[in-house]
Amino acid sequence: MRILFRLVLVAFLLPVFSCKRGASWDVDAAFPIAKSHLNFSNFFGDTIFKADPSGLLHISFSKDIINFTMDSLVKLPDTTVVLGFTSPFVSQLNPGTIVFANNSSTDREITFNVSNGVELNRAIVKKGFLKVEYSNTYSQPLNFNYDINSANLWGNILHISQTVSGGSTANPSTLTRIYPLDDYTINLTGLSNTKVNTLVQSYTITTDPSGVADQLQVGQGLSVKLSFSDVVPAYVQGYFGQQDLSFGPDSTLLGIFDNFKPSNFALTQSAINFRIINEFGIELSSTISNIRSIKTTPPNVVSLNAGNLLQTINVNRAGRTYNASNPVFPWVKQIDINSSNSNLNAFLENVPNYLGYKVQAKLNPLGNISAGNDFAYYGHGLKVIADVDIPFELSADYFNLINYAKIDLTGISQLNNINNCEMILQARNNYPFRAQIQGYMVNNQNQVVDSMFTWDNNTIQSAVTDNANTVLNYTDTKLVAFFDKPKIDHLKECSQVKFVTYLYLPNQPTPIKIKDSSYLDLMLSANVNYNVKTKK
Repeated sequence: MRILFRLVLVAFLLPVFSCKRGASWDVDAAFPIAKSHLNFSNFFGDTIFKADPSGLLHISFSKDIINFTMDSLVKLPDTTVVLGFTSPFVSQLNPGTIVFANNSSTDREITFNVSNGVELNRAIVKKGFLKVEYSNTYSQPLNFNYDINSANLWGNILHISQTVSGGSTANPSTLTRIYPLDDYTINLTGLSNTKVNTLVQSYTITTDPSGVADQLQVGQGLSVKLSFSDVVPAYVQGYFGQQDLSFGPDSTLLGIFDNFKPSNFALTQSAINFRIINEFGIELSSTISNIRSIKTTPPNVVSLNAGNLLQTINVNRAGRTYNASNPVFPWVKQIDINSSNSNLNAFLENVPNYLGYKVQAKLNPLGNISAGNDFAYYGHGLKVIADVDIPFELSADYFNLINYAKIDLTGISQLNNINNCEMILQARNNYPFRAQIQGYMVNNQNQVVDSMFTWDNNTIQSAVTDNANTVLNYTDTKLVAFFDKPKIDHLKECSQVKFVTYLYLPNQPTPIKIKDSSYLDLMLSANVNYNVKTKK
């Protein structure tokens, strides 16, 4: 029905008449308005329908329940360390003299405080920054040479060489620089190669060769503040701990049945295939619970009862493909919930707006069995997807289908010249049920201002069927709606038409099968009584 009243009346508002100057008379004219070929996809959307080999229509769609990615599993915190040297005594320094070199193991390592017990031994940085703030209180320029020995990019370690001009205790010379960390591979095993979350650094502070000999006073020197900021890993490896993950209770919007309102709806069969897709290099134990069919109007909730099928699910780790463009070979677990092993028919017959759920998972339930080889890639993670399949073999008293058509007649002054008109709807029905159609004129405030058809003249007859309600031939029906002047005035207020269609199914024990070959063809035309006036 979406295009049924698009351009309503526009086709006959600008007729060309041959007339005398100053004359005025009424003219009757008939005009075609619109055609439409309707099936169930007009109400639900083409993308969720598919036909099986027999031609039976299925509502088929997928809905993400969980999409838990690496950035939620492993977070590298912003980390700040302060390096440098301040002199404990007065020293006479010449240009090019080494003032300080970090030689102790405690000064050569930086340890990241990674949350949730995660122990990383390797990471590749997707993006991030090293912010370095320098402050020199010595009167001569000082050179800061810094290496992150465990950060490698194309065979080169991360190296910084910076000269900071001279200052004083009262007025230090300051400088800030930002260095990208993108694409660096970082070894996080420390100096001994046995630690975790720990990188190795080295640095020296020297007087600049361009300076002059001078005295370094007590408390003077170079202070360096290093801040690792906004680090997003492309890859992490290590032991991710025995984290407990919980998602929900929560719900996800379905948005499929909003325009579908059945009475005494009963399905023959249905299925939801829950797919658990693990793209982490981690074992998990998971449970999917509290699955609910939530209808908001009128409010009703039906809980899914599937026994132990969704309880304590062992999830194996993913594998590596060693292909940079597609690095993960996911492990997939499929759990088929259907009308035979659950109350799924009743669950879906509730016609839900939302799908409620709760998912719990435990990482590494058997401990560090990978010996520190858990892994995760950016953009990959743990997913739970519900694949819904509903064959359109069903029974019901009727379906209440609702859709809207936008129209805009506010700027067309010729509406004032129409005395009355008949809207003629010719329908060819190839469905095995009769239909009643009503159109409501809705204004800009979303208020219904009038209706189009009368309830005693809005029924489209069912197709010709056999005893099993298999369609043998289509049926033609003609509906007429009379628009007098007040109704035309209401039409001028109309910004959209709300169509409510009731599809009445035959009352019989055999479910109705809706085929992809079924259709409802509509053609709208108008007989118009139009007042023509010309200027003198």
